[in-house]
Amino acid sequence: MSNRIQEQARDLLGKLVSSVNGLVDDITALEVNTMVVEQITGAKFNAWQAYEEIYSINDKDYFDVKGIPNPDNLNLTEQEKTQADELRKRYTSLFSQLEREYFYILLEKSTEANEPDSRIIQYQERLKYQVEHKANIIPTDQVYIKLARPILPAPAPVADEQDNQKKLRQRWQEIEELLNNGKFIRTLRKMSELKAALDGGQITSVDIDVIYAQTVMQLDGDIISRYHKNLFQLPEADRDLILKIHNEGIVAGEKQWRGTLDFLIGIVQSIAKLSRQ
Repeated sequence: MSNRIQEQARDLLGKLVSSVNGLVDDITALEVNTMVVEQITGAKFNAWQAYEEIYSINDKDYFDVKGIPNPDNLNLTEQEKTQADELRKRYTSLFSQLEREYFYILLEKSTEANEPDSRIIQYQERLKYQVEHKANIIPTDQVYIKLARPILPAPAPVADEQDNQKKLRQRWQEIEELLNNGKFIRTLRKMSELKAALDGGQITSVDIDVIYAQTVMQLDGDIISRYHKNLFQLPEADRDLILKIHNEGIVAGEKQWRGTLDFLIGIVQSIAKLSRQ
């Protein structure tokens, strides 16, 4: 085999190993969740659309537009207020997790810069403010409003009074760069899937969809299964059906999971063999 082919094989092997290395955290464990929802969307994952939808959760009118119950509604019972508050927290946590992932990306980049990114400082000050004030945070406080401003680049294509075309273009390029970041896009996909599950429930009701069964399988053989207590309060036929569906999902997921691992290992071994010949 010519030296040129060997060099190409080594280069390809290096790139492949680098790519697989970024996926290791995701593919070393299989997680199967089973929940019952009102509807399931058939829409495929679109990175830009997913980013826009999760970013919009931070909008002050988001919950009113979606018709999600307000826990401050005096007509609700205490239990209903608690459930409504929990539902809103589940939505806001999606935005928070995505923003946290972006914060880590900024931290990685900051090691190469001479001055700290202002967004890093803002995010850290916000966390400090939240710890110091805890349950006494006043949403109308001007300090909090400034700190609570998202550090994620806004996907809105319309400029506000402080923006110009150049800033819009820079923001668009920054989002494009984010959507080409493997780690960020995996977090975005997960948050998008969780949001789809939330959207599939009766969000205009105070009833919250629950994950009835969850099984996590680690590569080292550890298997963890969790069952929601509400599962055992269902009629026997419904409980057995959910457990049956969950177990079938585990079998199918494990088969696909191990197949993916074998496929990746096979590719690496084949290219490594070529690079040595």
